[in-house]
Amino acid sequence: MIATSITVPNQRIGIWLVGVSFVLFQFFMQLSSGVVIGAIMQEFDLTAFVAGLLGSSLYIVYTSLQIPVGILYDRKNSRTLMATNAFICSIGCIVFASSHTLLGLFIGRFLIGAGSAFAFIGLSHILRQHFPLRQFPFMIGLSETLGFIVTVIGMVSLGSLLNYWGWRGFISGAGIVGLLISFLCYRFIPDSEKTHPSTINYSQQFFQIISNKRAWVNGLFVGLSFTIVTVFGALWAVPFIKVKLSCSLAEASFIGALFFLGAGVSCPLFAILAIRFRSRKLVILSSCLSTTLLVLLALFAPVESHAVMGILMFLIGICCGAYMLAYTIANELAPANSLSTCTGFTNTLAVITAPLLQPLIGLFLDNLGQTENYTVGDYQIALLAVPVSLIIAAILVLFLPDPPEVKM
Repeated sequence: MIATSITVPNQRIGIWLVGVSFVLFQFFMQLSSGVVIGAIMQEFDLTAFVAGLLGSSLYIVYTSLQIPVGILYDRKNSRTLMATNAFICSIGCIVFASSHTLLGLFIGRFLIGAGSAFAFIGLSHILRQHFPLRQFPFMIGLSETLGFIVTVIGMVSLGSLLNYWGWRGFISGAGIVGLLISFLCYRFIPDSEKTHPSTINYSQQFFQIISNKRAWVNGLFVGLSFTIVTVFGALWAVPFIKVKLSCSLAEASFIGALFFLGAGVSCPLFAILAIRFRSRKLVILSSCLSTTLLVLLALFAPVESHAVMGILMFLIGICCGAYMLAYTIANELAPANSLSTCTGFTNTLAVITAPLLQPLIGLFLDNLGQTENYTVGDYQIALLAVPVSLIIAAILVLFLPDPPEVKM
């Protein structure tokens, strides 16, 4: 698939900025869960297991829709898909913020998950349409960086904002932002070029993707390595830091945000390293192993200093970003007219670990300790699931292709 050329560079950048704004919105709604769900746990008196289920409910819908969303982007108008689903995402925020029952909270999270499922694949689709394919790794890494930076800004201020506005006011404000993004998508993203579906056998190409062993290895790798973001950083890091350092929610949120700051630097950094070094596998393997070591240090080292824990969280973020290279590998493995479908398949496996491990860690905590009184030891045992996932991901790296090897 050859990128569609746009003659005006400013228009190309404008399209990217609008697309990335939807991804930023999705990122923030996903990655701020740890702080928001923590506040909801106190108001609704939820156990860690139920809180984990509520946090993961977004990912359940998000994950289940990734392949259908990829197929839709390969066939339908990206402008309509992005605008409509940004609107659905904002409605989910409003439902979530106005709910006074657990059922209402779940419905809101489901709607947010359904709408946000179209964000990342939509961005990758318009990048392939309007940018040269050789720029894809850097642009997708830069997009991820912006996502993490917005998350950092939000998480640094979120603890304080929740104290003044409450989580309901904050999520309602997010819903208004979602409405604005929906308008921008409809106004500035061009209609997709017409395709000729009669000449393309989508079912054959989809079967070609799911029967490719390397596509499965690639997807499982990113799913296991991405747990550092979706399971640790997005949900359980802030509660763990709060207990380990005996600090306030605002202080724990600030320290947790340093992880996302590091990850924001990491994503384009690893895109550059993968180009500079001959062995892409070596770059990815070093990322997995160094992240594992640093997570174990954060969990078990006798750290009492806020500064030292902040440095550890930042370094974990710096080392974790090689997971983004899985989307470049997905482009190399995909049939020419099914790039978004292959991205959806990869993204399904990337986020499927979140709805599994988020509540599982909560269940471990419930069984290990007393509700609302978890110890550092309880968190250390429960969160071992994260470094174990990273070690398995490191093993899978050995079976990933370097660029010259990629063949269907």
